[in-house]
Formats: sequence, structure tokens, C-alpha cells
Amino acid sequence: MRFFAIGDLHLSFTKPVDPGNWETTAEHKPMGCFGNGWEHHYRKIYHNWLQQVAREDLVLIPGDISWAMKLPETRYDFDYIAKLPGTKVLVQGNHDYWWQSISKVRAVLPSGSYALQNDSITFGDITVAGTRGWLCPNDRQFTEHDQKIYRREVLRLEMSLQSIEERRRWLVVMLHYMPTNDRHEKNEFIELMQQYGVDICIYGHLHGQAAHNMRLPDEKWGIKFHLVSADFLNFCPKLII
Repeated sequence: MRFFAIGDLHLSFTKPVDPGNWETTAEHKPMGCFGNGWEHHYRKIYHNWLQQVAREDLVLIPGDISWAMKLPETRYDFDYIAKLPGTKVLVQGNHDYWWQSISKVRAVLPSGSYALQNDSITFGDITVAGTRGWLCPNDRQFTEHDQKIYRREVLRLEMSLQSIEERRRWLVVMLHYMPTNDRHEKNEFIELMQQYGVDICIYGHLHGQAAHNMRLPDEKWGIKFHLVSADFLNFCPKLII
């Protein structure tokens, strides 16, 4: 089993997807408006995914999965994800407004897909914990309103890590947001990861060259960091282990 990651799929299909006939694809929010690189991005993801990922592999998807506003509207997005090989593990992104109670989310997930919320999951030598995350204190965009959400997400990560019954060879944390502010200052997310001996942190959310340049170094505080937003990876799942 190999371990890949890619986030920010930003799917919005309004009918079943036919990879043999992409011209019939219909979306309610085409991503081409965010730059030429995003034009028909779902085709790139599909092609690259099939080239890289095998059925026995694991793929982490750290949020911003679907533009749907309500859970039933994710139907065709998850049908598309189900066509892709590998076991998938998901956390919520800031645009996943459809994400309701975890029981309802899990009820609609296709076979081989798992959603994390206040818990963790293990496959072979890899244990995955995670939560959405949020803007961190002292970030340029951080406001008083963000403090409450930040604290809640720190507690959710702690619950996720506490849920681990047996430590395996690799402990991975998956967040949607980068786990520091734009100055890369240490905070409670990092302290928790150090406390529990996290090896790898996967995150997405950052789009565009300026945001990509803001990413964390590949290793800091004894943790390996991977930015895996789809556009940063040129829409190709990244091999982590």
C-alpha cells in the first residue's frame, strides 16, 4: 500500500460523469474562472489519479471536496470520486457547506471512502487523525471572530489524536488549513502534533502563486509538512509514503 494526498477537488457536477465522454460533463460552478490551470480540472485529476494510484493505495483528501450547499447535491461528485481507485479519507474544508452531522455524511459516502470528525482511522502502518483547522492567531487575516473557531478546531484535533488506540509506524495529521499563521509561528496545533509524535502533516486551502509561496517548509518542529491543494500539485495526487 502506498499513501497519496490531494485536496481542494472543488467538484460541482450536476449529472453523472462519463470519463469516456467528457463533453457531456455539466457543472454548476466551473473552476475555469479561477485561471486557465483550473479549466476542466476534473479531467486532469481523473487522468493523473488513474496513472498514479492503484486500488490498494490510500489517498487523503483534506477538504473543499464539493461546492454543493446541501448533502444530496454531492451525489454526482461522490459518484466521480467512487470511480477513482484507492481508499479515500476525507476531512471538511471551509467550502464544504454540505458537511452536516458526521453520521449523515458517512451514510452517503461511496464504498471505500471514510470521513474523519473527532476520531481517527488506521490502514496498515498508517494512522490518520485530522480536522478542518482554521486561521491561526497573529495571521494577517485573523480577527476576534476567528478565535472561537480556532479554539474549537484545536479541541477537535486533540479529540482526534486522543481517539488513537494503538500507535502505528506513521502518524499523519490531515487538516484543510495550514496549521500555522502566515508567519509560521508555533501554536496549539503544532504543540499537539509534537505532544502526540505526529510524523507528517497534510494540508491544502492555499491557492495561487502568492499563497503557495506562503506554505510551510518541508520539515519544521520535527514534522514533515505537505501542501497538497490540487492546483499546487498540478492536479496530480502526491506520493507521500
